[in-house]
Amino acid sequence: MRKLLPLRSPTRLLPLLLLGGWLVATLAAETVVFHLRNGDRISGEVLSRKSDSIVVKSVAGKVRIPLDLFERREEKNPPAGAASPKTTTPAPAPNVAKPTPPRPGNVQTNLAALGENPWYRPGWIRPLLTNWNVNIQLGSDLGFGTTDRQTFYGNASAIHRWDRVRNSANASAAYGVLNGFASANRLDGSLKTDIDLGSRRKIYAFNLAGAGFDHIRRLDLQFQEGAGFGYKLIEKPRFIMNAELGAQYQEFDFVGIGQDRNLVSVRFGEDLTWELSSKLKIRQTLAFMPNITDFGDFRAQYTLNFSYPLLKRTTLNLNVIDLYDTRPANGVNNNDLTIQTTLGVSF
Repeated sequence: MRKLLPLRSPTRLLPLLLLGGWLVATLAAETVVFHLRNGDRISGEVLSRKSDSIVVKSVAGKVRIPLDLFERREEKNPPAGAASPKTTTPAPAPNVAKPTPPRPGNVQTNLAALGENPWYRPGWIRPLLTNWNVNIQLGSDLGFGTTDRQTFYGNASAIHRWDRVRNSANASAAYGVLNGFASANRLDGSLKTDIDLGSRRKIYAFNLAGAGFDHIRRLDLQFQEGAGFGYKLIEKPRFIMNAELGAQYQEFDFVGIGQDRNLVSVRFGEDLTWELSSKLKIRQTLAFMPNITDFGDFRAQYTLNFSYPLLKRTTLNLNVIDLYDTRPANGVNNNDLTIQTTLGVSF
């Protein structure tokens, strides 16, 4: 008589069932290959999507891909029951309906599909109301003792992207008191618009306007307006570097008689963004503006920003701002260096 094998306990089968389920889920995970405009390819799983970037988990870790660099994506192993691999454009967030964008050059958007009333929000204005990334920073320097000092400063930036157009608005302010006397009193802002040109979008045209005042440097008002062209030297997921060349008109109204100036300058510019890790981000800009008739008369501006996330939308920032003018107002130093530590909020 054959002996019957005893049935295994269900508790012994549980680890095998869990292991099998894990293998099935792993094999069913969606792997996507992202093709960038510079020819690079990044493969991995999509972790999150934002208005200006996509975060992918690859063999090198978490990688953020700016949408400016994105060209197309390719699904390598879609889940069971899905269509065969194909090349698609970035998909919208799950369970979020995305309207069909208008064709290039056609501003007559389907208002019914967008659910908008043309009386107060026509279709052509929709791109201007979305795709914004805003950051506000606040900081202070307080001291009480032999010398009393209080300095408050704030920075704000807003970046808007749509198709080939990028708008960048920046504002900076500072006010301080040292032993009852003003030690800082300035406000300045700028607006820059970039438009990508050509099929590769490596070259772009830009327009830059700015204005402000700095009473400590005896500057009642400054104004500048310029334009030029830029070239995208390096476009990597973690490193972007641009170079610019243009011309601009500058006007300075100083305190005092006979000190006001207006001139036309050449503008050499450079900027880079470098993500050293998923936590630390560096942003640096440099502008050198010599007088078109006398290169010994120039102005230079250098900025450096370190950003470290504390919470989901909160960052700790270190800002270095250096301004140099060969011909400032009487009694004012040529160089003005500011180092700030701020808390920032992004939305």
